[in-house]
Amino acid sequence: MTLRLRKTLWMSFFCLLVFSIAIPVLTPSLNTTGSKDYRMASSAVERELVINNDIRAMRESKNSRSLPTPITNYTIDVFLQELSHIVNGLTTINYVNHVGIGLKELYFHLYPNAFKPDAYLTVWQVEYQGAPLAFTMEGTGQRLLRVDLLAGPGELTPENNVTLTIMWEVMVPESKDRFGWFHRLTPFEFLAYNMGNWHPIVCVYDDRGWHTAPYTFMGESFYSDVATYDVSLNVPDEYIVAATGEILDVSSGSGRRVWHFTTGPVRDFTWCASPDYDTSSILVEGVNVTSYFVADHTTGGLRTLEVAQECLEIFGSLFGPYAWSSLRIVEADFWAGGMEYPQLVMIGQSLYDNPEEISNLAAVTAHEIGHEWIPFSIGTDSYTEPWIDEGFASFCEYVWVEYVYGQSARADYRLRDLEYYWNFVTGNGDVSINQSMLFWESEPFRYYPFVYIKASLVYDMLRYQLGNATFYQAWQYIYDHALHQNIRASTLQQLFEAALGESLDWFFDQWVFGSGVVTLSLSNGSYQQSMLGWLVSFDLHQIESEPIALWVPITISTSMGNESFWVWMSSDPITSHTLLVTQEPLTLMLDPKQSLLCRYLTSSIPLTVIPGIPIPYAIAGGVGIAMVLGVGILIWRRRRK
Repeated sequence: MTLRLRKTLWMSFFCLLVFSIAIPVLTPSLNTTGSKDYRMASSAVERELVINNDIRAMRESKNSRSLPTPITNYTIDVFLQELSHIVNGLTTINYVNHVGIGLKELYFHLYPNAFKPDAYLTVWQVEYQGAPLAFTMEGTGQRLLRVDLLAGPGELTPENNVTLTIMWEVMVPESKDRFGWFHRLTPFEFLAYNMGNWHPIVCVYDDRGWHTAPYTFMGESFYSDVATYDVSLNVPDEYIVAATGEILDVSSGSGRRVWHFTTGPVRDFTWCASPDYDTSSILVEGVNVTSYFVADHTTGGLRTLEVAQECLEIFGSLFGPYAWSSLRIVEADFWAGGMEYPQLVMIGQSLYDNPEEISNLAAVTAHEIGHEWIPFSIGTDSYTEPWIDEGFASFCEYVWVEYVYGQSARADYRLRDLEYYWNFVTGNGDVSINQSMLFWESEPFRYYPFVYIKASLVYDMLRYQLGNATFYQAWQYIYDHALHQNIRASTLQQLFEAALGESLDWFFDQWVFGSGVVTLSLSNGSYQQSMLGWLVSFDLHQIESEPIALWVPITISTSMGNESFWVWMSSDPITSHTLLVTQEPLTLMLDPKQSLLCRYLTSSIPLTVIPGIPIPYAIAGGVGIAMVLGVGILIWRRRRK
């Protein structure tokens, strides 16, 4: 081969390379915004976040974020009079002022007074340094205790503390509730006390002042700062006690036992007691988990242990390590499915009759254990913003199903909630999930569909928007920065944004703080062949609502299977997109997995082919052009010489 011919061929090859690079530049621009590293791309495998043992090992060390030192401490001595159902209590509280301003008084919740006339909590005396201190029982039904500090120790300045002694008694109602006693005789005997929200507990003070929200029976109204507890419970000798914290000692005498518990930082102290409990325990990653159940429900009691093990491993890996060393699951003969407390969850007795895999017993257990992360590890105001913790715990049900039973089971489980939500909204309209219990009590039929169902779907949609890896990494960031702190909806957004390094206004403004059904539609679907594959173009419409911004999943069916993408829908009524697929496309589908809380006017459209130059001719033409250019350049160079 002559030197001249070699030069000609090399020059032709160079021009062909330039030509092939230029083709994409001359074709319509492709939408690649969905390929950001923290977005979930087309592969279903990417949606499967396998629990990483290395990350888990790293997270197992307890969070190093320090609390202000010291924190408030309660020392409580209790005597249960089982014949009269009266509990006599003596509380010594060392309250530490970390609120940043001087306090002239302290407020305490007296939650049992919400049960009047069937129950009461009476404060007999408040003392400071052995001398009586002025106090009043205030509010509807005397549900608040106000202690006047100026009459004794004086104004409590920031970062100082005061120790008070409160003498009180509580009448426990006969009630199948989170607070009450009950005695079942058939089909088996079961006597028990459920002691939730049972003692004087100091209210939260923050930049909004004292939080003195009333007790609500429909949901929760509980909001508290973390404190440590040292509690001695004097009960009949045959009673078994399940409680928050760790058992320090159990002593017997005169037909009674004293159960002594101590805790780390927790938001309340709760206990249950019964002569009819059987128990079984397991150790899960350093956490002692105990199930309390009646003998007739041994299978169900053991089933809750299995679920607890699964949840502690899964939630601990994804959201941050379980914050304490023990967890108790207690069978309770009450009307609710379940009720959450720090280190202790009550599960409704009727659920124990069906201990199957994805039964209500298992799902409710997973839900209540999810609450150990929110609102107990990370505190929230259950009266002002109940969606934060109830939506999170309901979302935890999806997570548990996914990692134990797989993606398909999770999709079916979530679809049940999605259909429930759409059926409700169709007849009743949509509202913001960020409402207080004052609103939900005025419209109680909306409470469950929005606080539980819509809120869980919103959490799940954020997971879809960010992708599994980024979503759970963000939760671990939130855990690191908010463990034992109190957060609001705005704080939750700020923490997510800090973890991501970008604004999430486009999500929270609509799905948390806003309302209204978003309706989407597809149109103008077409495709044409190019050097790189097939270019698919379409328009995405927002109708019947104010336009919002959102990542939208698109699936294109081709002659060889499906190819999936995420496209960014800006806050315009219509956005146009072009995607590249490797096989000849057939149909365009909008969100086939129903991952968004959107309605679809047109969710699937056929694609119209746009005639173009067939690929073989385009390639031949490209080679010819390259050869002509190569020869032309060779002639030009010879003439220069």
